[in-house]
Order: sequence, then C-alpha cells, then structure tokens
Amino acid sequence: MSWFRRPSLASDSAAPRRFRQWWWALLIPVCAVAPWFVSWHGPVANPSADPSAIIKQAVAAQPRAQRKAPVPSPAAVAALSKELADPAGQGYDTPVSAKAAAAVRTTPGKYQKVGRIRIPRIGLNVSYGEGVYAKALDHGPGHWPGTPLPGEAGTSVLSGHRNTHTQPFKYLNLLEPGDKIVVSVGQHRAVTFRVRDTTIVREAKYPAFVLKPGKDPDARLLTLFACHPEGNPVYRIVVRASAGDAHAKGKG
Repeated sequence: MSWFRRPSLASDSAAPRRFRQWWWALLIPVCAVAPWFVSWHGPVANPSADPSAIIKQAVAAQPRAQRKAPVPSPAAVAALSKELADPAGQGYDTPVSAKAAAAVRTTPGKYQKVGRIRIPRIGLNVSYGEGVYAKALDHGPGHWPGTPLPGEAGTSVLSGHRNTHTQPFKYLNLLEPGDKIVVSVGQHRAVTFRVRDTTIVREAKYPAFVLKPGKDPDARLLTLFACHPEGNPVYRIVVRASAGDAHAKGKG
C-alpha cells in the first residue's frame, strides 16, 4: 500500500490559508468599487413637475410638529395693512382693489361707532362708523379706512347713502360754501369744518379725487361723498370742507 499516502499536516493547514488569501483578494476590490454605484444624494424635485405636488411632498417629509402654519410677525401685518390701504378705492365705494383684498382672507369685523356728524343746514345729526363696506353703510355714514380721523391733520373721508337705509347724505347737494359740518371722535371735543366746495365726479375718477391730499400736510380737511344722482351711481357728489386756519387761509 505504498501508493496511498496520507497528506501531511503541513498540506492540511495550507489549503485554508490559500482560501483566506483568495477571499480577501476578491473583497478588497469590491469594497473599493461599490460606493461608486450607490447614490448618496436625496431625491431631487423635477422642475417640470406640478408645484403643488412638490409642496405636498415637502410638507409630508417634515416632522408633524413643524407642519403648523407660521404666525406672521407684527411687521409683516403692518406692511400688509399699508399695502392694502394704498390702492384705496378701486371699485364701488371699496377702499381696496379686489386683487389686493384677495391677498388675505378676512372679513369686516363687528360694526363699530367712531363718533357723530352734525350738519345743521340739512338737519343731519347721526353717528358714523368705521368702514365703507355695504354692511357698515347700512348703519349710517362710514369712515374710509386709511384716512385720518376727523380733526387730525390730513384729509378725512366719510361716505354715506343718499336714498337707501338711513339716507344720511341725501341732501349733500344743498350744502353751500361756509356751511358748518361738526364732527366728533368718541368722547373728544367736536371739530367744526366749513364747506369749501361741492364737485360732481365720474365714478371711475372719484377714488383719486376724494383721497387727494391737501397742499398743506398739517391742514385738517374733511371730504364727504355719496352716489349721484340718487339711485344711479354713475357719478359721485363730493363735498370738501376744512377746519380752523385751513379754511380761513384757503389751504389744502
């Protein structure tokens, strides 16, 4: 049986060693090359995709605690208020344009009285409120938001109906230069204005006309306006008045 020989212990230990060498020789190149085939970037939005879908995906990826709408800062609210007040009057007795108003979701608040207006010549003595939207004018004259309160420097504007609801400005056409218009704000002392002139203005041009500032920024001016002729708002009748020195010197 000389032809059969048992392998030596040396040959038994060499085989596993060669296997291990072969395994490491294969593993090292794989580890070096594999990272190049793996994407390390997050998903990238497709510019041509639907923007709303991208926004929804972004919101869904946020933690639930961060999905609440942020609260606007006081500065942002103040800037928006000024922006809405600037284009005052693009439409039928509306202090802001429809486009500007659509920028925010809001509804007029509860009707608030501001003060009283008294015009002896036409027998008027009523309270007036804040706002010139329809429901506010149902109660009586309304103060145009964004304009000074009566008695303050600048041009204060009040609007009212002539032939509907309380009809406070029905007889504006009877006012003459020099007639008194007495207006109060809250419990403060009333300010007396004197009529300067009455003008009929086309509907399309009345916002710029009634909001036009006086030449003297310190002058206390008052503008009243309503539809003209009665029941047909093709024009506006505009009565302008001034208080104190502004009337005496003809300023504004």
